[in-house]
Amino acid sequence: MVPPASSAQVRGVVTDVTGRPLPGVLVELWDSGRRLAGDGTDASGHFVLAATGTGRRAILARAIGLVPLRRLLTPADSVVTLVMQPHAVQVSAASVETEETACPRRDDRRARALWQAVVRHYDVGLSANGVRTWTQRYAATVPVESLGVIDTTRLQKMFIAGSLPSRLAAALYPDGRGYYARPPSGGMWQRFDLWEYPWLESTLAWHFADSLFARWNRLAFAPTETGDTALVFCSRRGDGPYIRGRLVLSSDTTLASAEWEFVTPPPLEHAGGRVLFAPVAADAVGAPVLPIAGLFWRKRLRGVYQEWMEYRQWERCVNQDCSLRDTLR
Repeated sequence: MVPPASSAQVRGVVTDVTGRPLPGVLVELWDSGRRLAGDGTDASGHFVLAATGTGRRAILARAIGLVPLRRLLTPADSVVTLVMQPHAVQVSAASVETEETACPRRDDRRARALWQAVVRHYDVGLSANGVRTWTQRYAATVPVESLGVIDTTRLQKMFIAGSLPSRLAAALYPDGRGYYARPPSGGMWQRFDLWEYPWLESTLAWHFADSLFARWNRLAFAPTETGDTALVFCSRRGDGPYIRGRLVLSSDTTLASAEWEFVTPPPLEHAGGRVLFAPVAADAVGAPVLPIAGLFWRKRLRGVYQEWMEYRQWERCVNQDCSLRDTLR
């Protein structure tokens, strides 16, 4: 049983799908641009968060071996139960379509209309230009069966910044080789091998709300196990590189998460990612598209290289060199 919450607290319990309490889960409270509070679950799976901040909030829960969970909170939510799933990121053969990952054969006008309603909340230009945040990053090569399992003891602090040039770079490849991935330019990143991949889980997460995304992808509705609304997307073009995947939407028609798989022409290389978004108010207009956590993976000859990013507090750059900054609220 979850104890009642006192004023200025959000408390609850984390369980697995059988109802067994889960100790050692990190639970964080987020508003539209910053981490407000965090707590680890005790032996009985309980946590307590100081309910600071105003406006729309979301909970992010994660633990080794479990799929990160993002739940949108209502103003009345002071006591919550979170049910977490075992990690289920799979390395698939991107060149072979299955029933679950097949591209929609045609656009669903209702799905496109819903996507348009979702992106009215956001300002892609603000998201892409002049924002920065401190993050914690985990990068490692793991066995295929451990893809998505994050060793939280190895998180390293760093910061990232979005910029207008990064947006323009993504738009340079609408034809020819494709803009979703391109042959490597000689960088030394472990992230790249046969192909370079854009940072859709990081500085380019705003892409899922951008007009280019809608222009280059077909959209349809997708089933989910949780009952959330989801849209499946896939390139309008038959050649590559491109991405296919799905967007999960909150009940108030805002972005909750996105997951995708890169599809490349020969030389084949399997890679993909997932991003969880910060909450925005249901009536928001012109809000930035900000990730609160993101995963990138790329299959190697032995194992899978993966990166896990956790973001802390997003800031808006006031001047060109970002020496003056405002908190994004």
